[in-house]
Amino acid sequence: MTFEDTNPQGPRIHRPSGAADLARESAAFPPLQGSAVPVAQERWERLVSTVTVPEPPDEVWTALTDPERVASWLAVCRGPWAVAGQESMLDFEDGEFFWCRTLDAVAPQTQRRGVLRLLWRWVGVGPATSVTWTVAAAEAGGTTVTVVEEAENPPSDWRSWNGMGWPGILDQLAAHLRTGTQWRWPWRRFGPYLQIPLPVPPYQAWQELTSAAGIQHWLQRSSGTLAPGEELTLVMGDASGTVRMRVTKVVDAAQEFPSYLPYLEFELRRPTWSAALGGRLWIEPAGLDSSLLQVCHFGWENLDIPEPVTERKLLTGFWTAAAGRASMLFLPQGPPAGPHGWSVSGAPRPREATERAPGHGSGGAMPAAMPAMPPDADPSAVGEFLDRVVSDLGTAMGGVLCSLGVRLGLFTALGQGGPATATELAERTGLPERQLLEWLRGLTGTGYLTHDRTDGRFALPSAHAAVLAFEDSPFHLGPGYELLPPLAAAVDAVAAGFRSGGGVARSAYAEPLFTAMERMSATWLDTQLVSQWIPAVEGLLPALERGGEVADIGCGGGRALVRMARAFGNCRFTGYDLHRPNVLRAREAVRAAKVDDRVSVEETDAVGALAAGTRASGDSLPLLLVTMFDVLHDVAAPEELLRTVRESLSPDGALLVLESLSADDPADNTGPRSTVLYATSTLYCLPTSLADGAPGLGTLGLPPATLRRMATAAGFGRVEQVPTANPFTALYALRP
Repeated sequence: MTFEDTNPQGPRIHRPSGAADLARESAAFPPLQGSAVPVAQERWERLVSTVTVPEPPDEVWTALTDPERVASWLAVCRGPWAVAGQESMLDFEDGEFFWCRTLDAVAPQTQRRGVLRLLWRWVGVGPATSVTWTVAAAEAGGTTVTVVEEAENPPSDWRSWNGMGWPGILDQLAAHLRTGTQWRWPWRRFGPYLQIPLPVPPYQAWQELTSAAGIQHWLQRSSGTLAPGEELTLVMGDASGTVRMRVTKVVDAAQEFPSYLPYLEFELRRPTWSAALGGRLWIEPAGLDSSLLQVCHFGWENLDIPEPVTERKLLTGFWTAAAGRASMLFLPQGPPAGPHGWSVSGAPRPREATERAPGHGSGGAMPAAMPAMPPDADPSAVGEFLDRVVSDLGTAMGGVLCSLGVRLGLFTALGQGGPATATELAERTGLPERQLLEWLRGLTGTGYLTHDRTDGRFALPSAHAAVLAFEDSPFHLGPGYELLPPLAAAVDAVAAGFRSGGGVARSAYAEPLFTAMERMSATWLDTQLVSQWIPAVEGLLPALERGGEVADIGCGGGRALVRMARAFGNCRFTGYDLHRPNVLRAREAVRAAKVDDRVSVEETDAVGALAAGTRASGDSLPLLLVTMFDVLHDVAAPEELLRTVRESLSPDGALLVLESLSADDPADNTGPRSTVLYATSTLYCLPTSLADGAPGLGTLGLPPATLRRMATAAGFGRVEQVPTANPFTALYALRP
C-alpha cells in the first residue's frame, strides 16, 4: 500500500507508507557531526597615552587645532580642521592620510579641560576609530595631554601598531612646543598600509578575492594568476602604466598555526626600481559576519629611489581604488533569470543534444555541428556563452524595471518607509496594486528586493537603499537607471549616424536624458565637491574663502555653481553652456537658491567668452578657479579650450577637470564599469561630439597620459590627481 506525498517545492513523489513517519522522526534526531565554526569575538579596544608638558593649556590647544601649527609637527590639514561637524584631511604628503570628522572641539578654560574628539579613517577607507585629545592643566603646573583611541573589532596587531605610535606622536608635540622645531611625522620605511572592511566572513571573502574573476576585478589584473612564482600585470590606473606583481608565498586557510587564516606575500617591480618592493596581503575576522583585508609594503630602503614619495602616492592611490572595487564584489547579487520563463539551466546544451540516441530526426544521430553555426564552434563554449547572454539580458531588463522604480519613487517608498506588501505599497504611493505586484516580483527575482513569505512583505535591504533610495548618500546611483530610456530611444538616430558617418545633435535627445545626467552628477557634486575635492587641492580652499572669480564650463543645470556659490560667499561665478534647456534650468536653479546676485549663466562658447574676459562681475579679472565636470572630452576644440583657460587663470589659480576613470590602454578598460561608460559614449558622447565638429574623444577618451600631455601642451605646470572615492570618475587639478 502506498500514499501520495505532496512536495510544494518539486514534483509529487510516492513513498512507502512508513517513509513519512521515518523522515519526520529522523529530522528530529540529527546525526553526530561537527557544527561549530570559528568566529571572532566581538571586542572593543581602547588605547590611552599621555604626556605632561611645561606649556600652558591654551598654547597646547593652539598647537593641536591651528592648521599651520599642526602642519609643523604632525600633518598638513586640508579642509576645516578642528571644526565640529566638519570633515577634513590630515595629509602626510606621501600618499597616506587620515580622513577625519570632528565631533567636538571645546577649548580649555580656567576650570575646564579642552576636548578635541574625532572620528578618522586611514586613507579614507579603513575602519573608523574614535580619537579623543584631552588638554588639562596639570596640578604641578604645565599641561597634561591625553589621547585615547578606541576601535571596534580592529586588526589583531592594532595595539602594537597604534600603541607604539601614540607615544611618538605625543613626543613630537612636546618637542614642537618646547623648541618650535618643525619636525613632522617622518617618511616611513613601511607602507602604504591599508585596511579594507568587507561585509562577509574571512574565508568567504578570501575565496572571492582570490578567484580568477575576483582578482581581475579588484586588482585590475591584465595577465597572470596568484599561484606561487606567477607574475601578474596590474593596471595602476594612471599615466604610470603597469606594475609586475610576483607571488612569493601563498598560505591557504587552515594551513599555518596559530591563526590558520590565509595570506600571501608578493613582490612588486617597476622598470625604474633597482629592486623589488615587498608586500603582504592577509585577512582576519572583524566581528561575527565581517572581515578585514589588509595590505602593506616594506623594503623601500632597498629600492634606491631618489624621490620615493611619488611612488608611495602611486601605490596608495592604487590600493585605495582597489579597496572600493573589493567592496563592490560583495554587493548582493541575484540569480540570473531569463525573460518570459526562459531557463538556460533546464535546456540541453548543444553537446548534450549531439549525444541523444539515434532516431531523432531524419538522419539518426544529430550532426556534430548544428546547422547555421560556425563549423569550428565548441558546443560547450556556446552553451556557456548562452548562459552569459541570458544573464546579461536579464540584467538589462532588470535595469529597465529599476528605471521605472526610480521614476515612480518606489525605491524611496520602500527604502525610507520600510517593507510593504503590494497593497501597503499601493496605499503608500497611490499607485495601482496589480502593477506594483508585478514590479515587486520582478525585482525580487533580480535580488534587488527580498520577499518574506510569512507576511508577504517586500523589502529593500539597507545596503541597497543606500544606493537606490537616499539621494544624499555618496553612493547614490539610482539616477543611472534613468539614463536607459532616453539612450535607448536614441538608438535609431545613432544608427543613422553610423551609416552616414555623422553625429547626432543634442536637440535630438529627450530632455529627461539631461536631467538624469544632472542627477547622476549630483551624487558626487552634492556630497564631495565642496567638502572633499576643493579642500584636497593645496591652497584652493582658503583662496576661495578670500574671494575671486570662478567659471564653470559646461555647467549643465547649474548644480555645481549653486553648491560653490553657497559655500564661498566672497566669490563671483559664471557658468557657460551651449545647450539652451540646460542654461534655462541653471538660471532657474540659481534664482531658486537666491545666489543670482553673484552667479551668471551664459549660453555661449566658453573659449570666446574667456578670451574676451566675460565674467559675472563684468570685468576681466583673472580666474581663481575653473571647473569642467565631464565636459572636456566632448568639446569641439579641447586643446584650444585648455590654452584659453590657462591664459585666464591667476598665477595661484586651478582648473578642476572631472573625467571618466580610464586606463591609458583601451584594452584595459574592461568590466561592468567600462561597459556603462562605453555604452554612454557610443549612444551620446561620441555622436554629439561629432555633430559639433569635435575630435570625438569619447567618454573614456581622456585617460591620465592623454590629459597630462594636453595639459602640458597648453602651458600648465602641474597636473595632480585628486582622490574621488568614486568608481566612475577621475578628478585632476591643473595648476599654472
